Formats: sequence, C-alpha cells, structure tokens
Amino acid sequence: MSIALNMEGPSHSSSHSPLHSASLSTDSGLHFLMTESPEHDGTPDQQMGPVIPRVPPEFREMKENTGCYEPKVVSIGPYHHGEKELEKMESLKTKIARQLVKDSSEVAEEMYNKVKDLVSDARECYAEESTRHLNDEKFTRMMFLDGYFILQYFLSNKLEKQKLRNEDVASVTRDLLLLENQLPFRVLISLMRIYKRKGDHIAGEDKSSSRQKLSSESEDPNLMKIIEHFFEDNRAIPPQRESCWEKISNFLSELARKLISRRSKSPGSMAIDSAFDHLLELFYFTYVYGKRHHRRGRRLYREITSWNRYYSVNELKNVGISFMPSNTRVFTDVKFKNTLLGGALLIPQLSIEEETKPLLLNLAAYETCAGWYSATCTSYVCFMRSLIDKPEDVKELRSKGILRTTIGSDDQIAQIFKEITTNLAPNPYAYNEVKSSVESHYRNSVKRWILQYKDPISTAVVKYSFIYGFGVSAIQAYLAETKEKPGFGNCSCSNATL
Repeated sequence: MSIALNMEGPSHSSSHSPLHSASLSTDSGLHFLMTESPEHDGTPDQQMGPVIPRVPPEFREMKENTGCYEPKVVSIGPYHHGEKELEKMESLKTKIARQLVKDSSEVAEEMYNKVKDLVSDARECYAEESTRHLNDEKFTRMMFLDGYFILQYFLSNKLEKQKLRNEDVASVTRDLLLLENQLPFRVLISLMRIYKRKGDHIAGEDKSSSRQKLSSESEDPNLMKIIEHFFEDNRAIPPQRESCWEKISNFLSELARKLISRRSKSPGSMAIDSAFDHLLELFYFTYVYGKRHHRRGRRLYREITSWNRYYSVNELKNVGISFMPSNTRVFTDVKFKNTLLGGALLIPQLSIEEETKPLLLNLAAYETCAGWYSATCTSYVCFMRSLIDKPEDVKELRSKGILRTTIGSDDQIAQIFKEITTNLAPNPYAYNEVKSSVESHYRNSVKRWILQYKDPISTAVVKYSFIYGFGVSAIQAYLAETKEKPGFGNCSCSNATL
C-alpha cells in the first residue's frame, strides 16, 4: 500500500513524483477519509444538532429520574404533541384561541400568518423526525396554539377565567422549563409583538391592568415587562422564602435590562428574538451562567496545578469551615472566604421543591446538548452532592438557611441529590478556586490543631476561670469584712477596766 500526500499545494502539477501526489492504492482501507462528507469532519463550524433537542439517552437511564423530562399537563412543540394524558390542556388551547378569533379576528389572523411565515425556521429548531409527520398547516396550527397559550399564561387574565386548579398552574410552570417542551423564542416574541400592538382593540381585555398600560415608545422592552410577570402570580410561596420559582420571577424581572445592555454593546446586531433560542436557554444564561465569561479549556489546563478532593459539610465543619447563604441570585455562584482561623463557604440559597429536581436536570441536559464545556449547572449539582453525603449534612445546610425544603426528610433530600447527579460528569476544573482554598485550609496543620483542641481548651479555660473568679470573690469578701473590725495593734478595752 502506498500513501502520498501533496505537500506543495494545489497550484502544482499532478505530474510530480509520487511523494508529491495525493493517491491511494485500490485496496487501501483509507478511502473513507477521502469520501467522507465535509459536514462530518468535526470542524468547529459543524452544527451540534437542533437548538431545541431531545434529552440525551444517558439522562433517561436512571429510573429514579423518570418523568423529569416529560410534561405533566401541557405540551409545547412537537416532541410530546398529541399525547393522550395532555389532551385536557390541548382543549384549553383551542378554547382560548377561539375566543381570540371572536374578540378580534384581525389580530388572530395576523398572528397566525406570522407563525406561517416562520414555519420553515421553526421546523429547523427541532429534530427532523419529530416534525416529519406534521405538514406545514398542522405545524403552523400547533405553533400558533402553543404560542398563544404561553402568551396568555404570561398575562394570566384568560387562564384565570378557566378556573385552573393550583396543581395545574404549578405544573404548567414546571412544564414550560423542560428542554423538550420549548417554543422557538422568535415565534413567541413575534406573537407578543402583534398582540401587544393590537391588544387594545381586543374585546374583553382588562384595560386597567398594569400589563396593558405599557408605553409603546420602545416595544421590545415592554414585552419584557410582560414576561417579568411570568410565574409571579402562581408561586404560592410565602414571601420570606427564596425558592427556585422566586428566582425564576427575579430572572425575568431583569430580562429587559440585560437584553437592552446586550443591544447597546452592538447596536442593531442583536434583537430580542435572536438573542436566545428558547425560554430555558434564557433562564440558563441569567440564573446559571450569570455574568461569567466562557474560558477556553487550554487556559484552564494551565491554571490547574493539583487535584483537590471533595469534603462533606460535617467534615468541613469539624475543621472550622462554616457555611453562609449568599445574596446572589445566580444559584451556581459558590465562593470561599477566609476567616482568622477557619473559613466560610458562601452558597446561594436553594429551595428544594417538587419542581426543583426536573428544573436542575433539564438545565444540565440543555448545557450538555449545547456543548457548553463549562458544564456550570452539572458542576454545581455535583458540588452540592459532594457536600451532602448524609442527612446530617442537609440538616446543617438547613440550619444555616442555605437549603429550604418543603418536601421530605433530610434523608430524602440527600437522596434527591444522589439521584440528580447519577450519570452526570462535572467539569473537573469547576470551582477550582473554591476547592483549592478548602484544600489549603484542610491541610493547614496549625489551624487544624488549634481548632481540634479548641473545645477542650475552651472548656478548661471556662472551668478554671470560674474557680479563679470564685476564689477572688471570696478573698475580696473576706478583706472587706476585716476592714470593718479594729486593727490587730490597737487596744479595744475601756480605761475603766484597767
């Protein structure tokens, strides 16, 4: 077998010696390298898949996580469209859309036609096999009904009249943040623009609502003001608690500011509907990724000089590391702070509810499909799993206000983190500074010795201080009493007795 590569470039004649020509013998097994389609050559420009993908199979292998990726009450998009258990909400979608036609057929027609114009682009957002059975008319109808349903869920006025149960409302909130249950953001924003622009002419709209009093000077930021009410009226959570769903509300309330700042950096280059692909991605970049910058792997390799092990909450507590809730709303933003003899891990608050597990798993699935090397959410849940080894660790984090639970015992919460992290592979370089600081403190023998004997020494100091204090008090009392009596050198007898 002979292999010759052309090292001179394409401008040279093929009549050069065999060492300067690209040829393979007829029986070579390497012909596949020359006939492989360029789209499979692994170049950076290669598409990694649809922007709204299926959940990877490895995420579904855990039986304990079954049901975390499927909607409970409402389907959005083609992946779960037509499932029998979701028929009730499909009927509701049709019902509220029919009311729109009755109130303003002009607005309904414009919204439907806009979706129809976007149908080709919208199809490309999903895996091809999921839309193959839907012709353009059926796909447009599905996108229109789903988009209008989400719009009305944002506004809530139409859905309130349907007298949905609290359980259904909470399930809708959950379902709208599933990876396989997303609507292309461009479709959603387009519907919102039309509805907001023509909304004043729709019969039955509440003109006194703050959502309808928005200024029309800058349309897109006003749309974000509508979105910021998303989930706000349906949390059913006491105001003093900061749960995942409060975080969702806060993330949406800052959406307008973040998008405006993005656009101001590159005027005209990024519109709202092209800034993000779907709602879950929007949540990810606001609440998980935060303001950090994506760092390339090569730089990270130079920064890592040693590997650090993980320690549980109680292990760290025993060497003087305490735990404090931080005020940041980016719940992956864990930091370490040095103190005089110990240290403190600053961890954002996290409320463990029924919806928390599906939310974290779908965020992890999203970043896996999107190819984010940082694996921020995955690394966060794995880091929390390393801290929570036993129910006692959960109890300590609860006592510090870091974990707030509304479901199950401490043992069940620890089990939830074990189930979430099964088959997840964190970024080994995530939280490197935190882990290095913890490791440095843990290996500091002087600090460990002081902290190890802190309690016995403290007990002895208190014990002997009490004895010392008691003795000093007794002596002072005795001296005070003797001062009231005559001195030892004076005669106290009267002259008459002498």
